[in-house]
Amino acid sequence: MNSVKKYQIEKIGKGKDLNLMDEVIVEYPIEIYVNGEKFTRLSLTPVEIENLVIGHLYSKNLINSINDIKNLKIEENKAYVELYKEKSQKKTREIKNQTIDREKLFEFSKRFQNESEIFKRTGGAHSCALVKNYQIIKFEEDVSRSNAVDKLIGYILKNQIDLSDKFIFTSCRISEVIMEKISNIGFNLLISQSCPTSFAVDLAREKNINLIGFARGERFNIYNKNENLFIK
Repeated sequence: MNSVKKYQIEKIGKGKDLNLMDEVIVEYPIEIYVNGEKFTRLSLTPVEIENLVIGHLYSKNLINSINDIKNLKIEENKAYVELYKEKSQKKTREIKNQTIDREKLFEFSKRFQNESEIFKRTGGAHSCALVKNYQIIKFEEDVSRSNAVDKLIGYILKNQIDLSDKFIFTSCRISEVIMEKISNIGFNLLISQSCPTSFAVDLAREKNINLIGFARGERFNIYNKNENLFIK
């Protein structure tokens, strides 16, 4: 399914009007059924749908690992999930020392802006990435910033990835909801090109998670820094 749709539009400018084709990000509805009952309805960009379903179930505390899912089937705009009766044990966050090299982060932030093809075509996508040593392991994007993060969480769960030496980098504003998702999955470091909200900063300090915002150009702001994060 396409993630972009074309429309004929009028583009109005100063002294010059144009009729042209414009590309718009697709917003697609999907209903999620859990053990035979409708659980929720989401609007999403129709890529990496399975990752989104898994990540969303985790964020809603229905599962603790990929092993809690007995069966997952996606048919058109419906996802059918069968869960085991007993949830597995939730993994605790493992914390290791991490060092931010400011010059490498400046360069990475510039590269990140060119990763999203959907954003370049439509201006409508939120993006996030799982990063190790300033290299992207997995990149996700969606019309919804919550969905983009859930897609990444789903990928992490499917591949049972150790997060202790990695961080998440995102284009979007960091709200309390996003910060809660990051805390639940076990990240120790979140970096955003945008700003955090007050709730997000308070939650980062409560959970002792490193939080960096406005990481664009050659600057960034540190909103919370624990004893395991070093800047050089």
